[in-house]
Amino acid sequence: MHFLPEELDNYVVAHSENEPELLQQLNRETYQKVLQPRMLSGHYQGRVLSIISKLINPKNILEIGTYTGYSALCLAEGMQKNGVLHTIDV
Repeated sequence: MHFLPEELDNYVVAHSENEPELLQQLNRETYQKVLQPRMLSGHYQGRVLSIISKLINPKNILEIGTYTGYSALCLAEGMQKNGVLHTIDV
């Protein structure tokens, strides 16, 4: 299911950072093993979270609603070296 017009989607793909290998693997595994894989943040949202985290360079992050951890890994990319990431999910 596509929500963006094709032209906009093509622009985003052309101007986005590539999805890191670890996140590609997690994406594949989520789609193979989880009942509702579309809840995964995904490539575009993950890159935006990564950019925001790199700009803020947080020491601590609290993520509520972790799912399979994709967004948590993206947020961790910009954390300070001794930072702590807490995730909460059922």
